[in-house]
Amino acid sequence: MDLDSIVKHPLSLDLYCFGEGHFEKHHITSISQIAPFLNQENKFWLNITDLENMDLLEEIKNLFDIHSMTIEDILNNQERPKVEIFDHFILIVVKMLYTRNGIEDLETEQVSFVFGKNYILTFQEHSFDIFDSIRARLENPTSKIRKHGTDYFVYALLDAIVSEYYTLLEKVTDKIEMLEEVIVSEEKRVKLSEIYNQRKSIQQLKKVIWPTRELLSIIKKSDSFLIKRRTLPFINDIYEQTVEIIENLEMQRESITTLVEIYMTNISLKQNEVMKTLTIIATIFIPLTFLAGVYGMNFHFMPELKWKFGYYLVWGIFIATAVIMAFYFKRRKWF
Repeated sequence: MDLDSIVKHPLSLDLYCFGEGHFEKHHITSISQIAPFLNQENKFWLNITDLENMDLLEEIKNLFDIHSMTIEDILNNQERPKVEIFDHFILIVVKMLYTRNGIEDLETEQVSFVFGKNYILTFQEHSFDIFDSIRARLENPTSKIRKHGTDYFVYALLDAIVSEYYTLLEKVTDKIEMLEEVIVSEEKRVKLSEIYNQRKSIQQLKKVIWPTRELLSIIKKSDSFLIKRRTLPFINDIYEQTVEIIENLEMQRESITTLVEIYMTNISLKQNEVMKTLTIIATIFIPLTFLAGVYGMNFHFMPELKWKFGYYLVWGIFIATAVIMAFYFKRRKWF
């Protein structure tokens, strides 16, 4: 990506300074405003929601001694979830999933974390996020998030993202169960596209969660001084959650396959019913067609041809034949 080609306009920066017994929130527009917080014992979280002002990003890179390739990874919104461990900071790239209009309209946003000993930098593509619970915890004086280090704070951010994966998984599961009930009960017609939309959602979730599990595994095994031993059980807990989500996604994918089979079976049964009805109607009309063909030959010496009740007799035969055959099919429970 050519960094110089990106349009420049002001960044929006939310700065949270916190520690045990301490909390401040600032909205800043200049990197120079961070300077007073750099040498404090307290930690701070800088949330960046606009990645298009390269001057300010360059200042951030210089201030925190971030490698230029790291900035490129942050700006590349097609980056695969990953973790890169450096001497004095760690980069984590994850995908945040959420929906505003139903599970069929999943939105994916890349979120990057850069954290060191006393700072956490988060880079988002948009201002909307799922971190309101983190902000609320920061304002709580008794919250663990204030007492522990930056690694615990990153754990809290990752936990919020993975928890949203769970929420989306539940929505997919509920939708699949609803579709199954509707298909089986035949209360209303279900389009095949509705089923495949759920399959698409499952694939999208799996595409994001699988590499997220891998990066959590790397963090678990890391010997970086930034990852404290007491934080590892929490990281392991998120790792196990991702494993569970992936297993559930596999189950839901199998459910989708079963749902398609049920759908196609129902369609086949309905077609069979239609064919059965058409066959019965055709069968009833076969002898009637035969009789009509015989009496339509117009031979000169045909019996009943000049009889004045012949027309009514033929109609009587037609009706009686149709009634007898329909009664026979009904007795055999063919319809």
